[in-house]
Amino acid sequence: MLTRRSLFAIGGAALLLNGCERALPDGRFPLMEVMGAEPNLSNFRAALRSSGLASELFDRPGIYTVLAPTDLAWSGAPERIRRGEREALLGLIAGGRLRLPDIQARGGRIRMLSGNDVRVVGGTPENPRIQGARAGQAPSGASATIIRPNLLASNGVVHIVEGVLIPA
Repeated sequence: MLTRRSLFAIGGAALLLNGCERALPDGRFPLMEVMGAEPNLSNFRAALRSSGLASELFDRPGIYTVLAPTDLAWSGAPERIRRGEREALLGLIAGGRLRLPDIQARGGRIRMLSGNDVRVVGGTPENPRIQGARAGQAPSGASATIIRPNLLASNGVVHIVEGVLIPA
């Protein structure tokens, strides 16, 4: 039997759950919130904040694609990148909303905000292996696999990567 007390309890629980909505990668939440919902991206997010790129790019109008390295990958990156060097971080961000099919339609190439390219060099269509390349040159340096693609945000898309791409 429903009483007034049980109706208030149900309503209060619904309000509580609604206030605790998790940022889902479904295109409703901004990039930083989508990345914040992924516990293994905290170091990358901190570097974006400390470099000022989080507020400069993501808090203003614009659409971006982010190749977000996991915390494990981030721990193996060179010190200048872990410190949040702006140019290195721009090598992990591209203009526009590029989902995997969009990247494939571009011949597997992405031009990053740093001016360097990222190219698909293998893997599978669902989890491509990518590698950095200086503009106009062949891919070089470390490669990484996109392990969780197409996390949609209101201002772009995030691809979680198991490495930090730095062209040699």
